[in-house]
Amino acid sequence: MATARGKILVVAARQPDFAELLAKDGFEVELRTRPLEDAGDAHADVAVVFRGRLIGRSQAPALVERGIPVVEVLTVEPPSVSTAEWIRLSNRVAKADLAQIVHAMAAWARARRPVHA
Repeated sequence: MATARGKILVVAARQPDFAELLAKDGFEVELRTRPLEDAGDAHADVAVVFRGRLIGRSQAPALVERGIPVVEVLTVEPPSVSTAEWIRLSNRVAKADLAQIVHAMAAWARARRPVHA
């Protein structure tokens, strides 16, 4: 069940502290330590993908295609420009700052959700 802040999918080999930070901020957090086999099974307001040796480049685009906004944290400088649905950052960003970006993306995702009568 999603909380008022929303559900965040964190795809990362080693980020339990970041997932805990989001949970303390009031998000429902699903932490995946292995790549998603099928992004079609993912359900979240926002995904945070930490790229590395285990988590490959296919994860973020598959989630964006599914309609889930993504914050992708790279081990290098971002090679391309971010969009409203897909923000790319270097892993030099502080975790507290990254959490603020997640808050903003989640608010944006909630605002663009269709209202059902």
